[in-house]
Amino acid sequence: MTNEKQQSHPEGAAKLVDQSKVQPVSVPAEVDESLKNRGAPGQSGAPEDRNEAPKPDPSKLPKDEQGNPRDLTMAEAKELKEAVIAKLRTVYDPEIPVNIYELGLIYNVSVGLTGSVHVKMTLTSPACPVAGTLPGEVEHKLRELDYVALAKVELVWSPQWTKDMMTEAAKLELNVM
Repeated sequence: MTNEKQQSHPEGAAKLVDQSKVQPVSVPAEVDESLKNRGAPGQSGAPEDRNEAPKPDPSKLPKDEQGNPRDLTMAEAKELKEAVIAKLRTVYDPEIPVNIYELGLIYNVSVGLTGSVHVKMTLTSPACPVAGTLPGEVEHKLRELDYVALAKVELVWSPQWTKDMMTEAAKLELNVM
């Protein structure tokens, strides 16, 4: 046994990987380059141009009696979440004739009382040709909605997407049963 394996780990700490069992993965050059040049969802331009975080647009919020932006009520936030999901159902993966919500690419939709919308989504594969554009398209569409002061789409890869994540309707549409 090596010293690495004999060391004790604090409770809950991950154990180190046995490096003798790690195998390199070959990534095609064009995918490797697209990953290097890809910005965060919804961003474009060179990495040095991406220093500013998007700012909320309070003009999109409802107004109080004095005409000032106010927070959403719980009922308005619930309606906004339903509108966000409806909007997500209008976005299609260009290679699959089913919307991204029914495909199971949307993992979570959070709506804050300040009009902030946060969507966690994935793609069918990290090598998906729309990986650099689809999250930005989703953000853009969400910003079109009333009461959305700020929209953020977070692209995640865990858990990995599988066909089991599709709705029954999507499985029927694609004949995947």
